[in-house]
Parts: sequence; structure tokens; C-alpha cells
Amino acid sequence: MANQPKRWRFHPLHQDIMERLQHELGISATIARLLVNRGILELADARIFLSGDTTNLFDPFLLKDMAAAVTRIAQAIENQEPITVYGDYDVDGVTACSLLCKTLTRLKARVNYYIPERQSEGYGLNSEALNSLQCSGVTLVITVDCGISSVEEICACKDLLDIIVTDHHQPPAQLPPAYAIINPKQSDCLYPDKDLAGVGVAFKLCQALWRHYHNADALFTDDLDLVAVGTVADIVPLRGENRILVKSGLKQLSDTQNLGLKALKEVCGLTGKTVDSGHVGFAIGPRLNAAGRVNVASAGVELLLTEDAAVAESIARQLDQENTSRQLIEKEILQAAQDQLRSVDVQAAKVLVVFGEGWHSGVIGIVASRLVERYYRPVILISVDQGIGKGSCRSITGFDMVQALTECQDILIKFGGHRQAAGLTIAAENIPALRQRLEGIAGERLAEADYIPELKVDAYLPLQEIRPELLEQLAVLAPHGAGNPAPLFAERALPLADVRTLGQEQKHLKLQLGADFFTEVKDIVAWNIGAMAGEIQNYPAVDLVFSPQYNEWRGKKTIQLQARDLRSATLIPETERPDRTLVGGIYLLLKEFHKASSPTGNLIDGLTKGLQEKYQLKPALSNLLAGLQVLAEVGLLSVQLSEPAEITVQLRPAPPKKLDLCASATFRSGLMEPGALFDASRSVKIKESNDDA
Repeated sequence: MANQPKRWRFHPLHQDIMERLQHELGISATIARLLVNRGILELADARIFLSGDTTNLFDPFLLKDMAAAVTRIAQAIENQEPITVYGDYDVDGVTACSLLCKTLTRLKARVNYYIPERQSEGYGLNSEALNSLQCSGVTLVITVDCGISSVEEICACKDLLDIIVTDHHQPPAQLPPAYAIINPKQSDCLYPDKDLAGVGVAFKLCQALWRHYHNADALFTDDLDLVAVGTVADIVPLRGENRILVKSGLKQLSDTQNLGLKALKEVCGLTGKTVDSGHVGFAIGPRLNAAGRVNVASAGVELLLTEDAAVAESIARQLDQENTSRQLIEKEILQAAQDQLRSVDVQAAKVLVVFGEGWHSGVIGIVASRLVERYYRPVILISVDQGIGKGSCRSITGFDMVQALTECQDILIKFGGHRQAAGLTIAAENIPALRQRLEGIAGERLAEADYIPELKVDAYLPLQEIRPELLEQLAVLAPHGAGNPAPLFAERALPLADVRTLGQEQKHLKLQLGADFFTEVKDIVAWNIGAMAGEIQNYPAVDLVFSPQYNEWRGKKTIQLQARDLRSATLIPETERPDRTLVGGIYLLLKEFHKASSPTGNLIDGLTKGLQEKYQLKPALSNLLAGLQVLAEVGLLSVQLSEPAEITVQLRPAPPKKLDLCASATFRSGLMEPGALFDASRSVKIKESNDDA
């Protein structure tokens, strides 16, 4: 597959904040910049990010309904009522279910679990299962990673069962009439961290129960290895509590006492290794997920709860085989979807809606993600069975999938999820209407620039600075994942001495630098662009976005770069290109200057001062001028020579829908036509037009 063009966007430089963090925390300039790039601007936040531990976790009783839930569960334990933990079939749900079952068992509860079958029952609570549980004598059901949208199902049994919902998905306008709802995303929940995974919310319930049975200061840190696996696999931001839970949990996972996790590590080839978030995301997580995708998810819970090493080994091998089967099914569906898209003008389409009869609903979410990676369009992949379609939706940065589905709910049977990942159920006859509706919604909300993937780059970094000391410093920022990506750097005009393909199918590349280029970096690896080998060999040099890392091979440890993007070397420095933050800041300052009737003198000086004070930006003069040029090219301002020593800037209002900055040639290329708009020797008047843009 060819390398899809990407737009490199560098984080704005907040020099003052960086210097304060560097001085107060005793860290390097590089680490300070990386913290600021991740939105960590305050000293207290930076300290917790770098060295926070479980003592920094919030009080679980800050969660709405937590006290009521703990009281009801304690009552059930005291009376030995049968409790069922009702989970979800993905890794988040499986780990949350296992965690809560283990904790309740320690507290002497009569507890069992229920995981719905993906194909026949689907996601979330279903009335048939709840009725069956009630008939078997269960009096209390605790959901994990589901239930927040199950209004009808809980209404139907609220007089027969007490249901405590623990969930982290976005609550609907109407909440279910549950006994208690523990979800930090509730509008009236004051819990400080809204980004917990389902297993994280379940952990807070376990924390609260532990305190109830011990004392208010009791720390609950059991089974954080399960919390880490579920949190990483669910791709929630690894910031705040999630970061602490994953950081602590990965330490437990490297030396886990959980027999199921031990067996999983064995089949993944991770025994004896320090496990990181990448191992969870690409090895452990997919195998746990495979049970729910192509077989029975309860096998995952059984694995994580068993106290029999032989049983753990057997289930782990079964999950490994299921994962291989899942990969084959995924490959077949991906090929079928791509065959279907050959009849579609993908470049003209705003949203890709693809459906097939009998596609395995357990893997279509993975395939949808693959299609987003390939085409960078919102994708809905639907499996149709007996006239009913079950779909997985994956989106791009600028498109809120759940909001779009909300506007189509009259033609949907059911939907739910997150901004960039959702699920739906729809009558097959309504699929064309859904495609048409979503095309219209995306057409209104997305500009052409939104269909070019952006690569957020932390900074330029000369390769001569990449030494073991730097990699040791970067290690303090781990674990990496959503919300805390691995650091990405860039370098320009790197000479190549050798380009060769890697792998049995020659899908990957290894690049070597010229011998006269002195650096400790030995080679560069680039995944999935092996088809470009011939083209890259003809490049005189390359511009590169990369992540530095160690490569261990046959006992030898060397530094290599993992390429995230590369292109033929260009003379246009990315740091001299105005980004959206700078262009937006200039426009807002111009509007402020107009209202305040200032500045009457040098506009450049006024903008420079305002950008630093309000946005902590210190753009070079060329970049600031380029930002003004962009505003002129997209029609938000015009410049007129009023008299020899004065110019007038006429501001126009922003359009009602998102502005396409890529309509500006300067924004696209970073190059300005000769002749600057502004001359520092001229004074400026600013006027504002009330006409539509």
C-alpha cells in the first residue's frame, strides 16, 4: 500500500511555560517541551504525570451514586443474596467483570457473571438474559462497561431486580431507572476524571467497597494488572487516573500472579519480559478480544478467574487459535469491502458505508478501522443477516460519529458509542438512506482539509542528539497510548545510502543513512510501505517523522528510528508554516484591536505582543506574516493602502461552518508570493465588515 500523504503539524512553542517546568522540575528542555505539547502546563499536573502513584487517585465516593451502590452491595453480601456481574464481550468488559468478581469473592459474596454472546445477543443488557437471571434467584445485577443506554431493558425488570449500572459511555438524554448509576460522564457527577475506561469505573467501585469493609484510608491496589489491560485495550486517554492505573498495572503485569495473564503472556512470547502498553494493545488485548469476536467471550473471564494453571494454559492456547481465526476472517471481509469500494469514487465520498450479507459482526469493527487508515474517511461497515444490519462505525478527527447518528436515529433501530467509534443496528432497507443522510451531514461539517490526516510532530530533532541518554529521558513519559502518544520528531534532508525491503511479503522497508552522516542511529524501519522502495531509492534525500527506540537483535542493542512518515526532501521548513492555532489567534486579536480602536501604530508589534500574552506563542516574523496572508487568501480580511503611510485592514466575519484553511495556497505550501501584505513602517487602521463572508 502506498504511503498516504499526511500534513505535518508541529505543536506551537510555549517557551515561557517550558522554561518554568524545566527549572522547577529539574528536567531537560526536551521533556519539558513534550509535557507542554501534551497539554501539561501546570507544575502540579506535571509532577503527578511524571511521578504520580496510587496515592494520587481520587476518592471513589466522589462518584455520583457510589455510596448507594456500596450500601446495596454490602446488604447483598450480608444476606448472601446471589449477585451477577453483567459484562461486555470486549477486553474492557471482560477485565472489568473479572476484577469485580474477584473483589466480591474476597468479600465473601455469592457472585457469578454473565457475558452476552455477541452474535445472538449483541451489546449491552437484554431482557431475555435479565429474565433468566431473575428466574434463577438473582436479586442484584451489577453491570460493567454497559447499561447506561439500556432504558427499556431496566424499565422492564426494575420491580424484580435491583440493577447497579457501572459504565463509562456517554449517557443518553434519558437515563435508565437503575438502583444506582456510576458513570463519571453523567452531567451532574462531580468526579474530576471523566475519561476512565469501563474497567476503571469498576475499579473505583472495588476501591469504595474495600474502604467500606476496612477503613477510609485503605488503599486498594489489587489486580491493577487487569485494570491496565482493559484500559489500554479500550484506547481511552492515558492521562490523569488512567495513566496512574496503567503505569502501576503494567508493573504488576510484568510479574503477574494471575494464572490467566501468565498463560496469555506465554502464548504471546512475553514471559520474562517487561510488558509495555504496546504488548497489551497488539498481543494480549487481541487474544482476549478474540473470544468475544469469533466464539464465546465468557472464556476470557474464565481465563482471568481460574486458579488452575492447566485450565489457564488450555484457554490461553484456545484464545491464541481464535485470534488466528479472527485474522483470517478479518482479511476476507477487508478484501470484500475493498472490492465493493472499487465501484465508488472514494475521493468524492464524504462517508464510506459498506455492507455485506453474513459478514462476521465480531470483526467488522477492526475492518472498519483498517479502511479508515487506508482512505481516511468516516467508515460504517454493516453485516446484514435476515434483513437486519449490525454496523461498526469508525470516524476521523473532525467528525463526531455519535452526533451524526443521533441525527439519523429515526432510521436506526439502535446505536451508541463514542465520538470516533460507535455501533448501530439498522433495517437493511434503510442503509441507502443512512448513507445519503451521513453524506449530507459530513458535507456540512467537514472541509477538504479534514480528509488529509494530520501527523502531530513534537519538534525537529537533529539525529546527532539521539543518544542513549535521550532515550532514557523519554522513557519517563511512558506508558504511551491515546492522550499520551509516543514522542514524534522530525528531521529534514537525510541522505540515504541503502533502501531494502523486509518481511516475507516485502511489505516493510529498512533504510540506512549515508556513511558520512555521523550519528548513533544505525537504521530506519518503515512499516507497510514496501511497495514504495523503488520510488524512495530515487529520492536524493528524505524528510522524516520518526520515533527513536532501541532494537535488540541477537544480544546486541542499537538505536533505530521507527518512521511514521517520510517524503522526498523539501526546502519548505514546516516550522515556518502557520498552523490553525496561530491563524485563529491572529484573527481573534485583530477583532479585539478593532473593538479597542488599537493599535494605531505598528500592527506587527501588537500582534507579536498579543500572541505571546494570550496564547504563549512566539512566531517568527515570516510565520506571522504568513498567517496574515492565509486570512487574506480565505477571505477573512482584505488590505487597502489608505495613504502612503497608512493601510486599512478590513475584517470579515467567519463563515457559519468550519473554514477550510487549505483553500489558502500559503497554508497548503508554506510559501508566500513576493511582496508582503504589511510593512512595519506603516500604521494600520482596522475596520470590521458586517457583511456575510
